[in-house]
Amino acid sequence: MRNSKKIKIIAEAAQGFEGDPLLARLLVRAAARAGADAVKFQLVYADEIATPEYKYYDLFKKLEMPAACWREVASESKKEGIGLYFDVFGKKSLRMALALGAEGLKIHATDFYHDALLSAALDSKKNVLISCGGLTKRELVGLFKRHPRIKEPRVSFMHGFQAEPTPLASNNLLRLGTLAALCRPAGIGFMDHSDGATEDSLNLALLALPFGIQALEKHITLDRELRLEDYISALPPAGFARFVKKIRRFVKSLGSSSFEPKGKEILYRKRSAKVIVAAKNLQAGQKIRMADLMLLRCQNQEKLATILVPGTVLGARLKKALKKNQPLLQKNLTR
Repeated sequence: MRNSKKIKIIAEAAQGFEGDPLLARLLVRAAARAGADAVKFQLVYADEIATPEYKYYDLFKKLEMPAACWREVASESKKEGIGLYFDVFGKKSLRMALALGAEGLKIHATDFYHDALLSAALDSKKNVLISCGGLTKRELVGLFKRHPRIKEPRVSFMHGFQAEPTPLASNNLLRLGTLAALCRPAGIGFMDHSDGATEDSLNLALLALPFGIQALEKHITLDRELRLEDYISALPPAGFARFVKKIRRFVKSLGSSSFEPKGKEILYRKRSAKVIVAAKNLQAGQKIRMADLMLLRCQNQEKLATILVPGTVLGARLKKALKKNQPLLQKNLTR
């Protein structure tokens, strides 16, 4: 399993800035002070996303901001020490994201077949997130054939979708295991769109951690009562801080998939394992038989070079006498 201790928590501002530079800067500040590793915005130019007749075209137009405003957002992120990510939808938004010094780019599932954009994002050498919401396994396999270099560690394939909010039963977190197997050595991530008004929004993402995710997106809003765009799945600053704290706390429990005990587990084994002791008084020089042995816990066994496996001492001779219940030690045996 991958090392999930390196998980990147991304505060998803999305469209929650509503085209207002001040709201965008405040979202950066809120994300940073809540402990997120990065904040992400949708860098929207309406004509890259939809035709003028599309029902949300006017909304997309309202999300457009001048380059100078985006530079202020980038400056705020630098001042706050938080990474800056952007959803990009075409050449213009990609150029702007790179000019702003973005740490990472995201390709929305809407652009899954936009091969020129995918290639350009990969060429940027930035971290790249690729949304897999609504896609099939066959489509992903096709993507790998179209873009053989896409399976890089700096690329993370993101599981999840927005249903405003997404019901618990629709998350299909077990799919993360399938996704990880398909995408290696690229990474995987989870986009949490649970209801921001419920405890689910603090707990659902914990279930994704054991799958080895490298990235975790969670929506952030300044205040749920304001009902800003994308607020439904979002946590306010204080709630987001709780979310980050909980993820950081429980990710420690994952440890390693290796079957090599460490630290306190080694001490537990030394203290709890039954060790070989004399079943009766034994004489020096006596050849050891199974009838001479018992497996029992004994006092201070963790401090002694005790023996666990009876078969390893059969046929050996004692260098000195042992009383009943005394542990056998390797140093007291000879062949």
